[in-house]
Amino acid sequence: MRLRFHSDVEDFASSAASWYTRRPMVHTIELSLLREGVPSDEPPLLMTVWDRAGADAELLGAAIRTPPLPLLCGGLSAAPDDGVVGEMVGAGLILPGVRGPRETAQSFADQWCAATGAVAVSSAGERLYRLGTLTAPAGVPGGHRVARKAEEPVLVKFQCEFAAEAFGHVPDPARAAATLTAAAAAGNAFLLWTAEGAPVSMAGVRRPAAGVSRIGPVYTAPEVRGRGFGAAVTAAACRWALAAGATQVVLFADLDNPTSNRVYQRLGFVPVGDSITVEFRVP
Repeated sequence: MRLRFHSDVEDFASSAASWYTRRPMVHTIELSLLREGVPSDEPPLLMTVWDRAGADAELLGAAIRTPPLPLLCGGLSAAPDDGVVGEMVGAGLILPGVRGPRETAQSFADQWCAATGAVAVSSAGERLYRLGTLTAPAGVPGGHRVARKAEEPVLVKFQCEFAAEAFGHVPDPARAAATLTAAAAAGNAFLLWTAEGAPVSMAGVRRPAAGVSRIGPVYTAPEVRGRGFGAAVTAAACRWALAAGATQVVLFADLDNPTSNRVYQRLGFVPVGDSITVEFRVP
């Protein structure tokens, strides 16, 4: 088995894109990154796994890491964990964590901790949903629109509040603003639900990659929750995605948030599988 580390995104995509499109819903994050660019303050880790060296080698998997985020390991499900981890450790790689489908991520984490002495100190769980038949909520006051340039300040505010609530940290507002610029350049959109002339809820939605459009983040201001605004803006994002040509619409929901999971299921989303994030610490 051989690992190949790619310094060029296009070179990586020439091998990995077809691998990821075999399961486009599971690999929605990776496919979005390949289409939109791989943002990172540091050089990303772009890795493919082959059964052997040489021109006739068979691809066994792929992985992406954009520092400071964990390794996206979903593309390694068919690769032997012990061999991959051994090669990565031998190459001197250091990982802060791993994210992917539960079985794949947990197996990788177990091997990584065994090989490095690191400790898996925490894990967060998410459920991947796909849209079945959309059932939009009725009677929600207000309406939606694609956010305009002048509304970037409220989008930045909502994104920072979402990150603080979901991940426990507030991002640099300048970085949040940069994500809006990148989203617009990629043909993605942020939808706002407004009520009584004020924005109350937000949903990001991505242009389809390999037929799959992903919704997120979805955020409603705390003082107006429980009125259906989050469900309504999510339904609007679904319609936007379908109109953009998506054959599948997906989103991730925090397993520790039963309210959001119930809302998405009422909208017509059905579970695909669970993903986890495992963080590594050196004792």
